[in-house]
Amino acid sequence: MARTALSVRPATVDDLPALLVLAEQLRDQLLQPADGRTRAPAAARAQLEQRYRDALADPDRHVVLVTGPDEEPLGMALFIVASASALLDVPAIHVSHAVVADRHRRRGAGKALVAAAASFAEQRGVDQLVVSVPPGSREANRFFARLGFAPLAVRRAAPVSVVRRHLAQPEGRPLDVGPLHHPRRRVRLPSIALGSADSDA
Repeated sequence: MARTALSVRPATVDDLPALLVLAEQLRDQLLQPADGRTRAPAAARAQLEQRYRDALADPDRHVVLVTGPDEEPLGMALFIVASASALLDVPAIHVSHAVVADRHRRRGAGKALVAAAASFAEQRGVDQLVVSVPPGSREANRFFARLGFAPLAVRRAAPVSVVRRHLAQPEGRPLDVGPLHHPRRRVRLPSIALGSADSDA
């Protein structure tokens, strides 16, 4: 079957309903709920909508939609210009929240999003693309590997409570770790115009 022409364009507030449907599908892929739930609670959906409104209004975040010839949204992604990694000062286009609707798979929508990211990078003189891929998605990892993406780092996440359980000493004593942040310093205004300001720790 011949593939139909696809296009990628910036998303707008008018696209919110389609973005939220795709976002919930992405959430289900990442969380893989075991209880069979397919929709988040209303409060969570409201928060999700606000996050997408914020992203659409932020000039540093670029939400894009890939559409078919009838303008039906097939998938989306978020592009951000940032360093390739926290300690490597090399600019890159980070591609995240990339998802293609299940019923529109294998129509070239994923490649269209990657091509748009490459064009976006070229327009800004950036040489690197970085994509966020769910580690458990073999299909997504294979897809990006076929397009030349190599692993850069594996990011693992865990609730603090779970990590605490695994860190527990055999005798049950917690590790002795002091404060890791600087307490705010209160500045006392000088009592004379030319005096130097004292500060409290």
